[in-house]
Amino acid sequence: MIVNTGKEEIMANYIMSKYTVIKIGDGSDSTSPSQLNLDHVVYTHATNVTPTRVGSTLIWNVDFLGSQIPTSGVSELGVFHKTTGEMLTRVTFTSTGVVAASDTVSFTIRVELK
Repeated sequence: MIVNTGKEEIMANYIMSKYTVIKIGDGSDSTSPSQLNLDHVVYTHATNVTPTRVGSTLIWNVDFLGSQIPTSGVSELGVFHKTTGEMLTRVTFTSTGVVAASDTVSFTIRVELK
């Protein structure tokens, strides 16, 4: 068991400062704890996306322009380490479908550390 102060330290001084890269993709299989990357990255990444903290939850907010999303849409998103590229979490969702180049798609990722 990791005690509360240990979890606070990991969240505040490691995850928040290191996991600041968001990648999107068009993969659709289920997530797995052994997975190392998205199924298929369609846009390289958004960098310096620092999460905010609300209690034991970290929240990343990121926007992608429609011009960054392929006409097939996107259906997966991951949070990655800024220097090692290690994936912290991956989420799959219903595809965005076609997004107009001038539109913006906003994603909010919430990770709770218990």
